[in-house]
Amino acid sequence: MPVASSPQFLRKAAPGCFSFFSKSHKSATLVKPRKTRQNPRKTAPAGDRLRYSAAYSNNHGARAMHFSTRAAVIATSLTLLLSGCGSSSPDAETGPAIVTQPASATIISGSNSVLSVVASGTGLAYQWYRDGTAIAGATSAIYTATEAGAYYVVVSADDGSITSANATIALTTAPVITAQPSSATILTGTSQALTVAADGDALAYQWYKDGVAMDGATAATYSASAAGSYSVTVTNAAGAATSTAAVIAVSPDVTAPVITTQPLAQTVNAGTGVAFSVVVNGVSVAYQWYRNDTPIAGATGRTYTITTANANSAGTYKVVVTNTAGTATSAGVALAVNVLSAGTNTASVVAAANAFLATLSAEQKAVALDATSSTTVLFDYALANANQWTNLPGSRHGLRLNTATLDAAQLAAANAVISKALSATGLTLLGELRAADQVLAGAQATGTGTGMGGGNGTPPTGSMPTDGTGTVPGTGAAGAFPADGTGTPPAGAGGMGGTGVAALGYGSDLYSIAFVGTPSAASPWILQVAGHHLAYNITYNGSKVNATPTFIGVEPPDWTVAADGTVTVTNNASTAGAAHAPMERQRAAVYNLAEAIYQDDATAAAARLVGTFTDVIMGASGNSDGNYKSLVYPTTGRGLQYSSMNDAQKAYTRAAIEAWVNTQAADVAATLLGDYLSDDALADTYVGYGVGQNGSKADFSAWPNAKAAPLDAQRSYIRIDGPRVWIEFVVQQGVVYGTNVHYHTIWRDKTADYGGSF
Repeated sequence: MPVASSPQFLRKAAPGCFSFFSKSHKSATLVKPRKTRQNPRKTAPAGDRLRYSAAYSNNHGARAMHFSTRAAVIATSLTLLLSGCGSSSPDAETGPAIVTQPASATIISGSNSVLSVVASGTGLAYQWYRDGTAIAGATSAIYTATEAGAYYVVVSADDGSITSANATIALTTAPVITAQPSSATILTGTSQALTVAADGDALAYQWYKDGVAMDGATAATYSASAAGSYSVTVTNAAGAATSTAAVIAVSPDVTAPVITTQPLAQTVNAGTGVAFSVVVNGVSVAYQWYRNDTPIAGATGRTYTITTANANSAGTYKVVVTNTAGTATSAGVALAVNVLSAGTNTASVVAAANAFLATLSAEQKAVALDATSSTTVLFDYALANANQWTNLPGSRHGLRLNTATLDAAQLAAANAVISKALSATGLTLLGELRAADQVLAGAQATGTGTGMGGGNGTPPTGSMPTDGTGTVPGTGAAGAFPADGTGTPPAGAGGMGGTGVAALGYGSDLYSIAFVGTPSAASPWILQVAGHHLAYNITYNGSKVNATPTFIGVEPPDWTVAADGTVTVTNNASTAGAAHAPMERQRAAVYNLAEAIYQDDATAAAARLVGTFTDVIMGASGNSDGNYKSLVYPTTGRGLQYSSMNDAQKAYTRAAIEAWVNTQAADVAATLLGDYLSDDALADTYVGYGVGQNGSKADFSAWPNAKAAPLDAQRSYIRIDGPRVWIEFVVQQGVVYGTNVHYHTIWRDKTADYGGSF
């Protein structure tokens, strides 16, 4: 019957049941009332409108029904609601019920388990499921399971359905012995551990000596001290397996092992195999190999083999050899791994390099006979040719990236190679460093440099372009500074205080490109882009690539160029004009890191290094990088360990590494950062700093030459020292602008400089 003046209605749908209608939704839901709650105003006058609620449940879960009506019909409404669906009890339940749940079991492989369910209700139907999937044909109260899994059954009736609890069926198999006990001859009065390894569940062990079970010998290992034949039986519910016999002999003549051939130190390329071995005199010896004094699991033979070496394989290896008479320990030997980083971009770089070669004359691509040649781009693949980079100004080997050396098509092809090899960040850095060198050239040409160790010299006639573009004054022009580094410079040119360094020259035109080795998709070669304050050494070897050593420096650190071309090098962020700060990304990274370390006295003390730093210590060293693999990196006094840093210091350490690595193509950078920033690598990464000339802290703040005393910041030094990555940043006195400062930095890879090739 409808309830008057209510937005919702109850109608009789079946004996004891009602349809619940909503005017707004025009839908009906079967209502099975369980209890009702009358509005507190149950004593209201007969003409008042009251609100009632009925809580009920159906197939959609718990519901609440509210309606309002006149007090006169309260009794009728409550009677209908309380009557339920065929029951006078408000809490009556309907539908099937499970009386007995299916039971879990463990069975032997090949056997089965009978699952059953007992349910009450009328018109019952069954569907069994395994791991959530219905089992075809499994539609009775009993199902025979032969596979492992989680089983349940859905029981349906005329008035609903119910799902059983899960029953887990697990399979077990008979034991399989995977490692047999070994025979041995032992020294009288000692014992030998006999061990068995087996696969299987719920294993039990029983050892036998000469066929007789030994009381209490029920573990996987048994210590034998008497001569005899020993075996072990391994059992579980599915079966048993018996080991081969291990014969123990006892002798007073057993002596301690002696290593007659020691393992050898080795250097291998990543991705290749390597093996260490020893030769030993002695009987019944056991071996345990160690890396960095930590035992290597499973390395218990005379030879230890690494199938595929990687960066984490590097370390010191030794073996301890034992028998019942004593122990011998081998010498510790080093394994060095040359690591190259995967580069999917290699093919495109090789294609661009060969396209560039195709534009060159025979002379321009003839293999150089001299490592310093500037008439060709090609050099033999040798370290003597690879290490022709320096932090000093002047010419580099290879072909210069200017229109005096290359025509427009050749220059475009050369730039295409560089664009493929570097990221947008790396390309921008290259362009800005060339512009900085042009500022230095202009200062020399006009005598505006402040010099270092001498006053302003007499400037040559003619001018240098200050914005990084234009034509360098040619060699031989009256008073002009020779752009190719030859000839006699004017005395004191550019404020250098005399001849010497000035003769080497500055300028954006003095940057070069060189190939050490012939560009190939299969054979190793190095792409070099170098000039004053820059050396990119990118090694390709098939699909592998590495990007070190990379030298970056800049003088001046920042400058502006006004609309009239005036260059200002003592400036700040508010200076008018176009602002240039080539190494701002790297400077900001080390500044943030240093400042985070200074925030805590304990970390500041731990990170401070001993000594004074006037330059990077792993730089080109005056072009004597020939023994780069022999560079001695510190093993003590490395600074603040990553694990001792707070979260901010850790984040700035990672960001500083990224500031250098992200100059490279995305695939190269991603792989290198994956190694440098792995948990294992960071655990062995340190940050150290040296204070500046001010004596209190390392100062890497912005706009250093805008300060009253810029040189207070010189000698400020910071480095990041990891298992592979090595990055240094130092503030130096300027050379052309001697009353100001400039920066030197180096990024090396301890295992993969020049691709680890030499």
